[in-house]
Amino acid sequence: MRVSAEGYARYDYWRPPGTAWLGRLLQRLDQIFDAVYSSRYNPLYRTGTLAALCLVVASGTGLYLLFVYEIGRPYDSVVAIQRDVVLGRWIRALHRYASDVGLVAVGLHVVRLLAQGKTWGPRTLAWITGVILAGMMFVSALTGFVLVWDQFGQKLAVVGARMLRLLPLFPDPPDRAFVGEKPVPSQFFFMNLFLHVAIPLGMVALLWLHTARLARAAWFPDRRVAVGTLVGLVILALSWAAPLPGAADLLAIPGRGAADWFYGFWLPLAQSSPGAGLVTLSIVTALLFAVPWAVRPRARNLPAPAFADPDTCEGCEQCFNDCPYDAIRMVPGKHPERHPLLAEVQPSLCVSCGLCTGSCASLAIGPNARTARHQLASAKQILANSADPASRTLLVACAENGAVAERLRRHFAEDSSMEFFDVDCVGTLHPATVSYLAGHFSSLMVLGCPPHNCVHREGPVLASARILEDRPPAIPGRIAQRPVRVIEGTMGEWPQIVSSIERFRRLPAAPSRARRIGSIGAVLFSAALLGLTGLGSRAPQGADAEHSLLRLGWRLTGQVKQQCRERTPEELAKLPVHMRQPQECVSEVLAYDLKATVDGTVVRRKTVTSPGLRADRPLSVEEDLELVPGAHTVSVTFVPHDAASAGKVLAFERTMRFEAGRVILITYDNARLVAR
Repeated sequence: MRVSAEGYARYDYWRPPGTAWLGRLLQRLDQIFDAVYSSRYNPLYRTGTLAALCLVVASGTGLYLLFVYEIGRPYDSVVAIQRDVVLGRWIRALHRYASDVGLVAVGLHVVRLLAQGKTWGPRTLAWITGVILAGMMFVSALTGFVLVWDQFGQKLAVVGARMLRLLPLFPDPPDRAFVGEKPVPSQFFFMNLFLHVAIPLGMVALLWLHTARLARAAWFPDRRVAVGTLVGLVILALSWAAPLPGAADLLAIPGRGAADWFYGFWLPLAQSSPGAGLVTLSIVTALLFAVPWAVRPRARNLPAPAFADPDTCEGCEQCFNDCPYDAIRMVPGKHPERHPLLAEVQPSLCVSCGLCTGSCASLAIGPNARTARHQLASAKQILANSADPASRTLLVACAENGAVAERLRRHFAEDSSMEFFDVDCVGTLHPATVSYLAGHFSSLMVLGCPPHNCVHREGPVLASARILEDRPPAIPGRIAQRPVRVIEGTMGEWPQIVSSIERFRRLPAAPSRARRIGSIGAVLFSAALLGLTGLGSRAPQGADAEHSLLRLGWRLTGQVKQQCRERTPEELAKLPVHMRQPQECVSEVLAYDLKATVDGTVVRRKTVTSPGLRADRPLSVEEDLELVPGAHTVSVTFVPHDAASAGKVLAFERTMRFEAGRVILITYDNARLVAR
């Protein structure tokens, strides 16, 4: 809380430390998009609802693809879809591009919430569920790429399996299926298809929880933005088909090829080091979940929740109707003979936005020192400090509107006919304050944020309704008799804001070189954005391999030894009669020594132990060894670590020619080691 030179109190909205640069970056982007589309239709202000729209588009197009996709021949069925010019090709492309745009929208949504400090306290539930939704969206998309089973899908599956292998949670190594000794089973594609369909269904339920603490939550953008987005995506899908790299080949080294960078940006790191990829993923996930507590302000910076005075509250329910966070409930009144109901603020849900301040006819509710009574006192102080207010224009501006209020002060610094009054949000303006000020100044202009970019969600909407439409507690017709105007704008619309002020004051507007981009410019800008989407969905990734691979991959079962001991008479007596065996035996999987030699040089030597938490699973070998292309003599032995054990001994020796970009697999065919 601070008090300005004019004598009115205002709450300094808290921002997380270290996020100022995010705010500046967003402000720059907002200015560009406001100049192109206007703040009324700026898609950056609707990233959350755009993400939900993209989810619906991806789900609808995916429903068609589900009926024409075949898990028995995944790549061939996608090729058939791609060849279907009438439906399949553009529907698949729309499915892909909607997913890409949805991820970008989610990323921008996260950045805006961080920059605006909407991550802690009453918003913790929305943040946590949002992080889970983003993770579900990512996993669902990755399973979709794997279902295509092209080279990009192969990279995702193999690298992801190698990262999961590092977790001691699986009875068999997850990357076992991608060794190449046999085709990937249909069960793998069925599992991915199930997840690809089931996860979006779960996201719908989680979306409800994500918005549960918002009153009048909008799941989709307004009609013009939604239609414009859909039309743009359809045009992109019709004009630029989604890429389809070559079929997956587990005995080939994936080279440079088309990749969806929106979802595959992490591949270069994870390919070079699965451990580094897993650690990075774990750290980022932990940080995202920790944000509500890591960036929470200290107790002295916490904004006080609103409070309703039980002695003066009339129970009119207007604050209950206006609260954008459902933080107010109506309870039995303190004086039921006069007012049966009483507004009660739930501190755990209140974000101290102060919008309820402008709702109360009896001036009985609002945050500490920021009620309508305090606002009227500040207005009187402004009037007392103003020389000849009847000849001056008062500009009431939202302090959170991207530095517009500060720039207006500088712009009109030499104009003695202008007076300024900053408020937390124009939605906190009480109609009585507006009526009082408008009755003493020659004119009054209220400048608010764009409705979809209000820090407090509905501030400009409520301000316009109360000032221009006589929404209670306004007295019908009173403000209409005053010279009052309400406008909305941002820094990207600076010329329009200045022009509106000058026209309202009936003064000639100063010439400005900055002009709003017209419809043609907006179309070209949209085409560029769509082009970047298409490019990001297919830009090449990786490099063609100049080396060969020797892959050792097999599974050896039944190599166990038993350790038995005689039970004592006391132990036998404690057992049920049907379980009284004289010996207690425990099976233990043998450890094996692996040794691989190329041209007489040992290239891999290790001891292989049984995987699984209880170390009781069959022995599994998955090793990739890089070789220079050409002829090499390869020798491999796999023998029990304990020479006295009666385990099976495997050996292989042969001279083979290795080709660049290809894999030679040495595997076990239930009799001996063979090369494929």
